Amino acid sequence: MPRVLATFVIVAAIWLASAGAAESGTQVACFRILHASPDAGNIDVYINRTRVAEDIAYTQFSQRRWCIAATIALARAFPAGADPNATPPLVSSNVTMAFGRSYVIAIADRLQQLQVVVLENPTLPPVGRFSLRVAHLAIGIGGLDLAVTGGPLWLSGVVFPTAQTTTQPAGRYALELREAGTPNVLASLGESTFRSRERKTIYVLAPSAAADDAGRAVALPVITLVEPDR
Repeated sequence: MPRVLATFVIVAAIWLASAGAAESGTQVACFRILHASPDAGNIDVYINRTRVAEDIAYTQFSQRRWCIAATIALARAFPAGADPNATPPLVSSNVTMAFGRSYVIAIADRLQQLQVVVLENPTLPPVGRFSLRVAHLAIGIGGLDLAVTGGPLWLSGVVFPTAQTTTQPAGRYALELREAGTPNVLASLGESTFRSRERKTIYVLAPSAAADDAGRAVALPVITLVEPDR
């Protein structure tokens, strides 16, 4: 019986499940996976020994949100379909999370220098306000500013691979991303309505490689994904 109990405790400590939202004080940390490397190909991602993302392509999130009853876990990414017991990982890193919090774990940067980026989701803003985060995961792109079109800056100097969050009054806004410290617009985000206590993140990713008919490199706009935090 003691051996059975000990085994149960060990398994419980690394248990992963697609549970509902983690509320403050619960003994789990929750996360999703984001593929943010433009040249790594499709990947599988494991947390400890559990595959939490399968065959995801660049810009894709894991289909499920997972929760783990531990604060430190091993994150590893492999080429899609690879045997994790026989194939070296593309990247391997311990990640630290807090109970009662939620995260996005991004596999970012170029293939030869992949890194695991852990982004903690913002807390709920006060009634009447919303939070908006810019997560800069675009390798090769300089600092970013977030601004209201024709209006004030909300965030300035967001650099790879970090994130910044602003809290603003709920309402409808037209927003744009600019090169840090300049009026040069990298991406127009259009108009959006943000509700009271809403939380969203603008994930900024590098453009995929492209060429014209003559095989010459073509400049493409940055990729922006606007996702609710959960």
